[in-house]
Order: sequence, then C-alpha cells, then structure tokens
Amino acid sequence: MESTSVLYEKEGHIATITLNRPEIRNAIDEEMAMAIEAAVDRAGGDDEVWVVVVKAVGKSFCAGVDLSYLVEHASGTGEGAVERGVNRNGHIGWSAYRLFALEKPTIAAVRGHAFGGGLGIALACDIRIAADDAQLSAVFTKRGLAPDSGTSYFLVQSVGYAKACELAFTARTVDAAEAERLGLVNRVVPIDQVDAEAMRMAQEIVQQAPVALRMAKRALRRRMEDDVLSAFEYELYVNTICGRTQDLAEGGKAFLEKRPPRWLGR
Repeated sequence: MESTSVLYEKEGHIATITLNRPEIRNAIDEEMAMAIEAAVDRAGGDDEVWVVVVKAVGKSFCAGVDLSYLVEHASGTGEGAVERGVNRNGHIGWSAYRLFALEKPTIAAVRGHAFGGGLGIALACDIRIAADDAQLSAVFTKRGLAPDSGTSYFLVQSVGYAKACELAFTARTVDAAEAERLGLVNRVVPIDQVDAEAMRMAQEIVQQAPVALRMAKRALRRRMEDDVLSAFEYELYVNTICGRTQDLAEGGKAFLEKRPPRWLGR
C-alpha cells in the first residue's frame, strides 16, 4: 500500500514530493524515510521528470527525526536506533543523501521548521526557497546527537567552517532573513507564496534541455560527490557513538516532556 506520509505527484515535467505528517511537523520515522526514498527513486527512474520540488503540508517543512520513535529505540546500551539505522535505508539521513544523489535539479520549498534532519533534507536539495516564517536549526547536539543527514558537510559548504561550528555547537535557530544572508537559502518570499515560487522556478528550469540539466548538475557537483558520501558515512560513525549513550535517550525525552535535558556525559 502506498504511503500517505509522503505524497507524489507529476505535472508535466515536474515531480512534487510532499511531506505529509503535519500533526507532528512532518517529523520522520522509518516508514516515512522509506517513503521518501521510494518517491526519489520514482522521480529518478522517470525520464519524463526533469525537475523535482520537495515541499510539505502544514506549518512546518520538517522537524527532523520523530523523537518518539528515536526514544523508543534508543537504549543507551549500544543497540539504539542510531546504531541500527543512521544513513541507511529507512533513516532520515539516507533519505537526504538520496535527494542529493538524484541526477535531476531539486528545489525545496521551506516553511516553518527545518530542524535537524529536516534541515539536512532542505540542504540536500539544489535550490531552497524559504517562506518568511522559516526557522532553520542544526538542533542535533540539543538532542544528544552529532550533525546528521549531511549537515556536517552542507553547513560548512554553505556558511563556512566557523559559522557552521557556531550553528552546530549552539543548536541555535536561524530565521529566514539570516538564513538568506548566510547563504542557507536562495531567497525568501511571503509564506503564502513559497510553494508557488518553488513551482515558478521549476517551470523556468524545465524550459531548458533535460540532458543538459542533468549534465550541468553532474558538472557542478563533480568535486563534491566523494566528499559528501564520505561525510554521510562519517556521520554514521560518530552517531553510532552517540547512539550508545544515555544522553541520546535523555535528549529526546526532555524535548517530549518539555523540559531542559539533564546530560550525564555518557
């Protein structure tokens, strides 16, 4: 049965992948991550699709991993969800990589929260159109994790090493205006225009030759591919270590219980 957590549509030469769990700010669990991968594969295997738009239902783009799922599977004994799944099929990190690896132009329409892995999914797209209410955060350390979903690479590429360290170490939230200044998003538009602006840009792109578009993307990212894959693999390694800690479960529980985390450092 086709997933309802991710919607797929095609109109002309544009495919739209829509995140559809608005009741939890489009947070991603294993089933939804696999649905994203299936949608990316579908777009990649369709020669009639020349551009892909990634957007979301509701007030938020994506709040990252579903913390209730993470807490349920994070034991702090070396057998947590992170060790068993990060950067592999069925995990948000690998979904972001699959978007990056898609050999067709991708545009993210970002509204509301793009936190953690949700930020990674947005940064994995080639172009980002942000609503003026967008909030971006590499929230990982606040949840007991290291940067994931490609953010360890994409943040440095977008804003430079020192600013990437600031954003990763403090887990602070960046508003749309600052995100545009930093280069995290291409442009900011009113919230009621963000999806339309993403589609307008997609329509502009599909006026170009489709093979040339794919080759342009291949050429522009040629020097990135090995580095990006290496970054995703290293994220797996460091988050395997985090996955063995009691702090991982504590970070998720603290968020769900709406209280400051009580870190143990182990």
